[in-house]
Amino acid sequence: MERVSLHSKRGVSLVEPMVAMVVLSFSLLGSVSMFALAQDGITGGARRLQAMALAETRLERLRAAAYHTLLTADLDGDGVVDRQTINGISVTWTVRPDRPSLANSQTATITVTAAWSDQAGRRRMVRLGMRRANPIFSGGAV
Repeated sequence: MERVSLHSKRGVSLVEPMVAMVVLSFSLLGSVSMFALAQDGITGGARRLQAMALAETRLERLRAAAYHTLLTADLDGDGVVDRQTINGISVTWTVRPDRPSLANSQTATITVTAAWSDQAGRRRMVRLGMRRANPIFSGGAV
């Protein structure tokens, strides 16, 4: 009976390392694509966070403004008070009183929309809103 030593002179064939390299290449290729997908998600989340912050800032400014000044910038009468673009994010706000005249209205609905395009060119938006009471409303019949 012939003994096989642990230190056999038989080598590893060339096929085994080639198969290992192919398996390793496919796993690395999958990992790289996952990193790219994660980066897109992080970028999109940061953009959404920036748009939300811009919309919240504008809403807070409108909350702090005097009630009678809410419609002063609506020059064309379309209800859109103003538009502003910051870092590719378009912020639009509207003020809609519950009656034709802001001075005679009981409340006004304020809507702030922040819109942008993502890396794939799709249009994204966040919209915030609030109702603001007229502090000098006389309480007349509706």
